[in-house]
Amino acid sequence: MKTRLLIAGLFACLSISAAAQVTGEFYLEKSEFARGEPVFLYFKVSNQGPGTIQVVAPYLGQPGCSGVLIKVTSSSPPPSSCPDFSLNSCTLNNSMGQAIPVPPGHSHVDRFLLNFSYEINSPDEYQVTASHAGFPFLTSGDAHADLSFRVDSDASAYPPSKLQLWVDQLKSTDEEKRAEAAMTLASIAPVSLQATLLGFARNPEFSRYAPLAFHRLNTPESLQAMADLVKTNGPGTWEQMEASRYLAETGDQKWYPLLLDAAVKNGKIVGFPIYAAELGGPRMLPVLADLTKNPNTRLPAIQALGSTDAREAVPILLEFLKSPERDIFYGAEYSLRQLTHHTSGQDPQSHGTQTEYENWSQWWQLDSASAPIYKDTECEKAIPLPLAPSWTAFNR
Repeated sequence: MKTRLLIAGLFACLSISAAAQVTGEFYLEKSEFARGEPVFLYFKVSNQGPGTIQVVAPYLGQPGCSGVLIKVTSSSPPPSSCPDFSLNSCTLNNSMGQAIPVPPGHSHVDRFLLNFSYEINSPDEYQVTASHAGFPFLTSGDAHADLSFRVDSDASAYPPSKLQLWVDQLKSTDEEKRAEAAMTLASIAPVSLQATLLGFARNPEFSRYAPLAFHRLNTPESLQAMADLVKTNGPGTWEQMEASRYLAETGDQKWYPLLLDAAVKNGKIVGFPIYAAELGGPRMLPVLADLTKNPNTRLPAIQALGSTDAREAVPILLEFLKSPERDIFYGAEYSLRQLTHHTSGQDPQSHGTQTEYENWSQWWQLDSASAPIYKDTECEKAIPLPLAPSWTAFNR
């Protein structure tokens, strides 16, 4: 069972007195990278105190699990203006991870593949902001860095000989090395290795990286392989949901029937109806309205209504503000925020009250014809909701 852990709760018994004796340093190997080259961020922890400290081995693609928060930006605008809070989240399977002792006078270095969460193949200038969140140890001062690197359009592409080293590592006797190789190859996705990457879907050990590999390849063959993942029979899997997400991002309506079918079959899992709604838009309204009638699929359907870019979804969501169930109320309110960029500003304890419903309803009766409706990738604008005695703006 997967458990999402809060950063502050991982090591509650931490001794703060050690803070002045532990230092942390972020660095890159170099400032210029070739096209298609893996870019790793390093974090060096040095123990200058009298006692041994414990560091947490980072999980592949999850820097948050070892207390590291990373953000990469470039001059190219991202496809969505919404912040992606999943990049620094921590999702562990059945354990909290391996604790690694660092004796006095010793150091420990971890590295994080930036290409995994960010597409870095295009020639550009990139900025990296990294910080250590303070667990399982505190560092002296502020373990923070602002770094930069570039992918040069004039530089040679990542050489095949180095790619082959990663391919060979897929057969390593070390499970962690095999996983790192699969994640790295999926992240940079060289077309020359398409046959190898397409094979990830058939390999139980590497299948979790198949959707990313197919997405980054972005070839007719890889998109079809992505569609084949979505068609997988049985209960919805993580790979199937990720493939649905990437197909929705293409904006190609030919995939809508496939995502619609997956949403109906896996309506209990919120991602499936959301991605179908992202691609299908208002066409998903009848399907989602039907799913709200089933207690098992009601909340995912309510959350997906916020992704339809449909004015007609607002009256449906307003009715769910009357619900005495906290999850239903907050799901409806969140979807209304996505669609309208408004919030009522009410006390959280007032969820589901008649006042909350009336505030939204009165505003909608006045502005339903003129109020803008937003896609769920539009998160920068904020529009105040007029409420007596004051206005509250929702700004994502």
